[in-house]
Amino acid sequence: MRITLDHPDHPFIHRLLGEEIEIIESPSAQETRLQQALQTARQQKNHETELEGKRNALYLILFVFLYAALGASLTLDLSAIAQASSHKSIAYALEAVPVLIAFSGLFLSLLFLFATRSSARRLRSWDQSILLLEKYTGGNLSRQINEMGARTTHYSQSAISVALALFICVTWVVMYNFFTFTTSGVIGSVISLFITTMTYVILDIQLLKSDQSIAVDEPLIPADEEKKLP
Repeated sequence: MRITLDHPDHPFIHRLLGEEIEIIESPSAQETRLQQALQTARQQKNHETELEGKRNALYLILFVFLYAALGASLTLDLSAIAQASSHKSIAYALEAVPVLIAFSGLFLSLLFLFATRSSARRLRSWDQSILLLEKYTGGNLSRQINEMGARTTHYSQSAISVALALFICVTWVVMYNFFTFTTSGVIGSVISLFITTMTYVILDIQLLKSDQSIAVDEPLIPADEEKKLP
């Protein structure tokens, strides 16, 4: 059996096999390598899915703790305790507790949002790789499974995770700005909006720089080992 490669798939197959081919014959060494790559892609996708579940559970536990801490700080009425305190520094510190908790939740929620978006991108890349490899190894199981079922319930688990992270992030943004407004007034609210925006921008730039350094500056194969490859 001979399978002709589609033109858009040439770059992927060329980078994977290290040679330019137009036709894949069965059986052949190229087909065997593609099947091995398909098994690796499936295993890696399952690994990424497990990591995503564990990471989401960890973040949700942290958010529950922060929600509980914020609720406790409001229930204890720290403002009254601060007014009763004889030291002004202690009073200011107690009044700032809800703001600090809210900012901690905001920072973690931004990290959670970036992590879920990054995980969704990786899972989408693995899905596309699996579909492409299955096309040239005689199997279309993933495509058939994806096309089964009603379209109205064909939701993406990664998209749901991103939506949840975005919702949590928005709630912490609102709470952080609200508590800043109640403690510092309009000026404090404007400053908190500026801090929120700059935190998002700085995190976005720094995380993108780290991702690009891994992808470009640090090759997967060292130069000395790359020379030994045939």
